Amino acid sequence: MKGYIIAALVVTAAGLLIGCAAKHAETAAVGYTQITQDEAKEMMQKDDGHIIVDVRRQDEFAAGHITGAVCIPNESIGQMKPSELPDLEQVILVYCRSGNRSKQASQKLADIGYTNVYEFGGIIDWTGEIVAEGENSDSSDSTKSTVLKFDSFDGGGYEYTVTLEDPELVSFTEKHDYGTSAHEIQSGSPYDVVFSFVGLKEGQTEMTVSATSPIIEPEEYTYIVTVDNDLNVTITEQEKASADVTSEPFPIITVTCGDTAFIMKPEDNSSAEALIEKLCDGEVTLELSDYGGFEKVGDLPWALTTNDTEITTTAGDVILYQGDKLTIYYDVNTWNFTKLGHINATKEQLLEAFGSGDVTVTLGLEWTE
Repeated sequence: MKGYIIAALVVTAAGLLIGCAAKHAETAAVGYTQITQDEAKEMMQKDDGHIIVDVRRQDEFAAGHITGAVCIPNESIGQMKPSELPDLEQVILVYCRSGNRSKQASQKLADIGYTNVYEFGGIIDWTGEIVAEGENSDSSDSTKSTVLKFDSFDGGGYEYTVTLEDPELVSFTEKHDYGTSAHEIQSGSPYDVVFSFVGLKEGQTEMTVSATSPIIEPEEYTYIVTVDNDLNVTITEQEKASADVTSEPFPIITVTCGDTAFIMKPEDNSSAEALIEKLCDGEVTLELSDYGGFEKVGDLPWALTTNDTEITTTAGDVILYQGDKLTIYYDVNTWNFTKLGHINATKEQLLEAFGSGDVTVTLGLEWTE
């Protein structure tokens, strides 16, 4: 198994987390309804004439798709009704790889005039059945695939992107494997990112896998992919240059409230460095209160170096105020502050975790290895 392993990062807090199951988000401006994948599975069981639409490219669809889906690539949807969708009132369930293209396609379908469009994210998180074109579940002669796995974790772990020099040589699908179909997404919860490769034609090509994260330095892996006469796929990792071998540990700050834990990426300034130095002595518990309807604020047990500058905050910004107060922002505010770091979470996720009124928050420190 390749990828990034974080030391002692599995946060013991068990409960809701960044990325809890999304609630319905239909608005007049959006025009479609966002649902969870469990809700999509329930809708797929109904005999209501619904259609499942995969808006990825045809090669992605061919490599693996949800049973019964039809392929209507996002790029092909314009201002006219797709021929596969003649009924404007038909129930349409839309997905893609990770949830980005499906949102774009759902909005375009709503703009055309479809009234029952439901978007449910990406196939990488799908725990139901996935089939490939030409695959027969009743036959022992199923599509052969080669698997490549990487490590990641919820709340800031690596996301992986595969780039093939010759994309016509192999197709691939991506899936997140938590080891169980009945998992709860939790900050620090580990999973495998599983890529399954299927040969399309004989040949050899170079493949790059890029790993990016909001809190970890990027990584890159290079492979040689070989497909033989029988379309068997062999993947061989290339040696990294010696200059890339060194890797320095770096700090990650945990922010825990009740059963919910977030990961804060420290800012690159002397104020954040001073906070990290203080946390090296142990966890710190703070009492935070609401202020202005857009932040939680509380006293630190010590003063830190300030680096004040005019900042327009966004949800998740962690701010040092007057040198001895810590503020976690839900929303936008412009003032002279010192930014200590950022929690990768939405306003709704922060409000769900911290709620209203006074709360107790614990700051801790972990180091990568």
